[in-house]
Amino acid sequence: MSTKDINTLIKLTKKLGESVCDAGTYEEHKSKFFVMKWIYKGNAFSHKFPGTNKTSTPNHQYSQMRKNLRANGLGPSDEFAKGLMSSEEHKKLLEELWLHLGTDDEGGTPYGGDVGN
Repeated sequence: MSTKDINTLIKLTKKLGESVCDAGTYEEHKSKFFVMKWIYKGNAFSHKFPGTNKTSTPNHQYSQMRKNLRANGLGPSDEFAKGLMSSEEHKKLLEELWLHLGTDDEGGTPYGGDVGN
């Protein structure tokens, strides 16, 4: 994993956030960190990415993103099965993000990572 992986994660998270957020709730803040925030169905989502001068391992970023998504009801497979996403576009964006995030120990996501190689 590399800076390119983190940039892809940022891009995918932004696409999802702008698409699924409650109207007018998407925000980005850049200081020493890059922070994305939105509200999804009344639940606040926030994720802090490393700033340009800071480093964070991609594995840590991916782990935190998985936790943040799950905490807001945006888990990998249960969300699709229950049909809670409001549109097919939202489902595809969420699935694309989870495909990029890959598997983890705590959630047993069904995806293998490495998309588009």
